Amino acid sequence: MQLRLGSLSASEVYSYPGRNENWSGVTDAGNSVFVKRLKGSPEESRKRYRRIVAFERLANAGLRPFPRPEFLGGDEEHRLLVFRMLDDIRSGSELAAEKEFTESMSAQAGRTLATLHRLPFRDEDFPEPDPHPFPPVDDLRSLPLEMYVHATGAFVQAWGLLQRDAALLEALERLRAAETHVVRVPVHGDLRLDQFLLTDTAFHVNDWEEFRLGDPARDVGAYVGEWLHRAVLRIPAQETDDAFSAVLTHDEVVARGSEELDRVLPLISAFHRGYREGGGPDDDGLVVRATSYAGWHLIDRLIASTRESGRLSAIVRAAAGIGRTALLDPRNFVGTIGLGEAS
Repeated sequence: MQLRLGSLSASEVYSYPGRNENWSGVTDAGNSVFVKRLKGSPEESRKRYRRIVAFERLANAGLRPFPRPEFLGGDEEHRLLVFRMLDDIRSGSELAAEKEFTESMSAQAGRTLATLHRLPFRDEDFPEPDPHPFPPVDDLRSLPLEMYVHATGAFVQAWGLLQRDAALLEALERLRAAETHVVRVPVHGDLRLDQFLLTDTAFHVNDWEEFRLGDPARDVGAYVGEWLHRAVLRIPAQETDDAFSAVLTHDEVVARGSEELDRVLPLISAFHRGYREGGGPDDDGLVVRATSYAGWHLIDRLIASTRESGRLSAIVRAAAGIGRTALLDPRNFVGTIGLGEAS
């Protein structure tokens, strides 16, 4: 790959934790760049590379530029991608952690997501079927041996809880089946707050490895699920508390939970308002499915926590319990999570 951007010297290179290798810095030619090398098996990493390139192709063909870090070039053989580094950015997760994520920002995030979901496309832009792997209902019926062999004890415990929950599995299967009957649009597919990068002018959306055609409710629900998850994890909010060691009374949990939910609901409502204003699809069925996907997001965060800790915490399990409730009865849960009322 020859982009004529110069080279990065070791003394000027920075790297950040994540599932892929990455380097950033200013080249000797004066270009500020972010370089990513996709890790994983050859087949799987190639698919992720091609999804990123497919998104860039579609975004460039849109009527107006979609806000994201500028893609400078790539090398499919080596799974290398080069982006121009944004200056003076703050991630959505950083803003949320510092309680500086405002309703205005959330509305802006909603309008940005609506722009993605409205990107015009042709059938030839997506020549091969590429269904989203999550929720993994097949694995929840029978865990692959390779996954089991490399699993932590907490992961096996969490997976066992899910596999024994027949009502939850049926709800997840209904959600996957519903996706085959909706009008599919370009979706991010792995939306989290840390993928919103705020500059002086806009939210730029990052990390397009799961980009594909899909149900727009998947992205909406992921955004909602992010805020619900953060609200639950902040229940042990005192300086001496953390999500894995807090011991709270029932009344304390209820009081703190209500306080945190009251704090994030205006952000979710502002996001939904911005999404509608931006022209995102907003039928009754969408908000119900988005509620289900928000529920799945909370359960997915439970699974993710097992890779970071050797045991399941009560607070993380409580978040998953809220997710289960949303999945089992999404229509009656729509208003509770700030998406209005389903008719």
